[in-house]
Amino acid sequence: MYNPFCSVEIEFSNMQGLHDLINTGGDKKTLIVCDVFTTDIWGITDEIKAGVAAGHLAWVDKCPGNPTQQDVYNALMAVKELDPVQIIAIGGGSTIDLAKAVSAFHHLFKDEEITIPLITRALKEKSYTAPHPFIDIIAVPSAAGTGSEVTQFATIWDVDKVSKFSIDTKENYAKKAVVIPELTLSLPLRLTLSTGLDALSHAVESFWAKPTNYLVKDIALRAIDMIMTYLPQVLADPKNLELRTAMSRAALLAGMAFAKTRTTACHSISYPITMQYGLEHGLACALSLDAVSKINREKTALADMLFEVFEKHGGMRNWLDATCEGIVELRLSYFGIPKEGIDGIVEGTFTKGRMDNNPVDIKPEQVKEILLSVY
Repeated sequence: MYNPFCSVEIEFSNMQGLHDLINTGGDKKTLIVCDVFTTDIWGITDEIKAGVAAGHLAWVDKCPGNPTQQDVYNALMAVKELDPVQIIAIGGGSTIDLAKAVSAFHHLFKDEEITIPLITRALKEKSYTAPHPFIDIIAVPSAAGTGSEVTQFATIWDVDKVSKFSIDTKENYAKKAVVIPELTLSLPLRLTLSTGLDALSHAVESFWAKPTNYLVKDIALRAIDMIMTYLPQVLADPKNLELRTAMSRAALLAGMAFAKTRTTACHSISYPITMQYGLEHGLACALSLDAVSKINREKTALADMLFEVFEKHGGMRNWLDATCEGIVELRLSYFGIPKEGIDGIVEGTFTKGRMDNNPVDIKPEQVKEILLSVY
């Protein structure tokens, strides 16, 4: 069966393109997934409300970061009696992930009473992979980070904070990604940093992941070099649209790369840090990026090329410290994570499909050493 490298139609647009997207649904019943706080910032709240009043739009207006089963339940209940033909997801990775959950579960649960246990069971058993209709998604990312607009994955965080779920099916690829770099101009510095580091982690981990190939490596290297070049510049000049556009391009490339490989040890280590202590995903991933890079070097084909890019920018650890300076200190202690909490993080680290996707088998004692090194 033919499997394209990237099945998502990609378009770069501007704010007028966003207005056109909202207002040209025609007879299609369209669900907008976008937090009302965000629509207010971008001045599209009234347009969406007008579309809702006219009957061709519905709106999920609460899209919290790191969505849980509760958030999925709330979104499904908001559209339970509707049959949207398409979803326009406007926001960060969490918003796009929530839209993917609605797409995967709306028809699956059509004739059932929706409950959180039902959602949890579907996530664990992957019953959403059974043949059933999905809703087409148009993804409009508002941050240069997650790459969710070009992947088939959606992350749902356990409401009880004991595990992380992934909706993983090719049916959840967006039909189209509309990249509007202007949307990223409103991001505060810490969010710009964390999403940029998430994209960097995607690119680096795709370079060494077990399913990688030469094309992925080439795309990943380009993304890594662009992020290490432009992220510090964006943080120094956050209203510069040219720099923001470069970061949007880099994050898109990183998303395309890890869409083919999935992530590895850095992401696996990050999950319990985010789940247990609420640390932003990108910052949690970046904590182990330098240490894991050194562990993986000998088992990574063309690793010298990867480290040449790192050294071009002063080395990964030095670059991370310099880029984070004045915003955060990339240390567990800075984020209020107690040293005695490290053992609990280690216990939650070994996510199937992520840690075992790493080219080197990393043991629990090594994870502890990594975490202590960034304490």
